[in-house]
Amino acid sequence: FMARTTYFLGGAPLKVLRAKVGRFGYWSVGVGISLALLGLKANVLAAAFFSLVVLIGVFAELEDVGLNFMVSASFTLLINSLVGAGVFALWVSRAGQKWDQAIIQFLESSLRPLSALSPQFQINYHDLFVQLPSIILILWASALYLAVFLEVRLNGGQPTSAHSAEMRASLAEFRLPDPVVWTFTLALLGAFGNFSSASVEALSINALNVCSLLFFFQGIAVVARAFAAMRMGPVWQFFAMLIIVLHL
Repeated sequence: FMARTTYFLGGAPLKVLRAKVGRFGYWSVGVGISLALLGLKANVLAAAFFSLVVLIGVFAELEDVGLNFMVSASFTLLINSLVGAGVFALWVSRAGQKWDQAIIQFLESSLRPLSALSPQFQINYHDLFVQLPSIILILWASALYLAVFLEVRLNGGQPTSAHSAEMRASLAEFRLPDPVVWTFTLALLGAFGNFSSASVEALSINALNVCSLLFFFQGIAVVARAFAAMRMGPVWQFFAMLIIVLHL
């Protein structure tokens, strides 16, 4: 349960690993661990770990080219989504017609510890199943964001690449293009407009989830620039940001 809920924290250590052992060593270690997990019959964990390896590996390659965070993250998420969609289609063809029930059962078994902690906390597993695409994208995007944000700290204060400083600075300049506002508005209408189409509602709620995360990243950038203008120290910035996040 803890491994699944802390998935997005794994990006930063992998990014540091890639800087330490290089491209070939990174892919060798990543693929080797994934195959070892498969050998231990931990199929879901192997798939999750390998998706994170691909995510950070592709992002690092784009970073080496000199692309900024927004462009690198967008292409990385697109590539990971295409690879994930192909793997998922292959799994569905093997799982048969009850593939959706298999996923819901997996969600129930995975989140049972959370329900046991608080019996009053009820989880609608069907709604969670519908929102899985956006949940996966949110985990990937969060892993990329935290990888850039934490890599220098995990690497003993040393940059992991020649573009680390520029990439980290681009987090403070994170700004969404204007069409995202219209996407968010349409998603809000589709999710809560009481349309009769379940497909429209599912697509809208997934788009709404992703847009909410992107606006959160943009909000963090605005707050970071405000802290810089006030010349607030790193320790006070950390506690102020923690208070803001906890009150969301």
